[in-house]
Amino acid sequence: MGRKRMTWKQGASLSIGDRTMPLEADQTADVSYDHPLIGSTIEVSCIAGGTLKDLRGKKAQVLGVIARFGQDVGYKVDVDGVTRHGSTKDFFLDRCVVEDAQPPTATSAALREGLSHWGQQRDYWHTDTSGLEALCFDLASVTPRAAVEAHGWGWQFSVPAPMPGEFGVVVCPAALHENFWTTTAMVYPYRAIVEEERLPNEGAVLSMPFIDDHWARVFSWTYAVATKMAAEGFPWEQAARGIKARATATAQVLVPLVSRTLQRALDVRYEVTGERPYVSAVSAGFSVVRLKAGTVGLTEPPTDRRPYTVMSISPSVAKDPEYLEQCVIHECVHIAVASEGGDPHGPLFIEVSEKMGLKPEHRD
Repeated sequence: MGRKRMTWKQGASLSIGDRTMPLEADQTADVSYDHPLIGSTIEVSCIAGGTLKDLRGKKAQVLGVIARFGQDVGYKVDVDGVTRHGSTKDFFLDRCVVEDAQPPTATSAALREGLSHWGQQRDYWHTDTSGLEALCFDLASVTPRAAVEAHGWGWQFSVPAPMPGEFGVVVCPAALHENFWTTTAMVYPYRAIVEEERLPNEGAVLSMPFIDDHWARVFSWTYAVATKMAAEGFPWEQAARGIKARATATAQVLVPLVSRTLQRALDVRYEVTGERPYVSAVSAGFSVVRLKAGTVGLTEPPTDRRPYTVMSISPSVAKDPEYLEQCVIHECVHIAVASEGGDPHGPLFIEVSEKMGLKPEHRD
């Protein structure tokens, strides 16, 4: 029985099909040497991998074109006298061949998803930074770490990715006009083409510490943008002082109060039912950007994006310590009761509220 000749095959295309159904190409049988691109000079893409990773940015001469089902799926090239094979995504030709030349990274995809509704134009009153704070709230739901830059045209956040040399960049052009300001948000991935290349703000990004608490991130980034944009001519000096004051009051007054009250609420729940529900970390802040009109408190349970609870308390209630305590009790009882459906102010909520000292007028 004669020896059967085995042909080595390589997955050569992500441009048609996808990762769940890759196409294979025979590097001998599927290479065409009669193609208009033969002899052309192309560039190794900044996202090229495998044996082409160290050749990113270099010029390559097309020796052959790999085709499957009538589609160009890869190229045989010469780079510095060495033959290489790669998929079409590994090379940049021109926009008529590769239109989406910069696929997203995992970080940029997460940022784009988390900020998806910011892709449309948003308008706000010229002295009001609530839109900026709401944007930073959504950003804080995606990453605990970001560096802030501001310019005459707006601001941007640079977010480090797990892979070395990769970042997610959120660009927010902002225009001040009449008595309004307008912004939107664009996200793009940044990859260093060569190891020596650096993102302009990379030093600031890498030195930016993780901020564990959600509201602490929101206040930090909002204040940084507001102060920088005030220097660029936006009327945000007073708003920036207000952000700093709320951040201080949150850390010194609200957070300790929530911690004490939540522990009491959990103890009362245990006394009433014999159960002590698991409670993730809770981030509390004095802010109205998450509150519906006419409300002074809100508790948002953990989500897939935020594995912790977020509590918002209107700064207006801080003027009355007793009223503030009542609002915090109300929200902490919600966390302790951990309603999974039905009336959130049902019998268990009422019983725990009574034992906690929540007045009847504050139970709805």
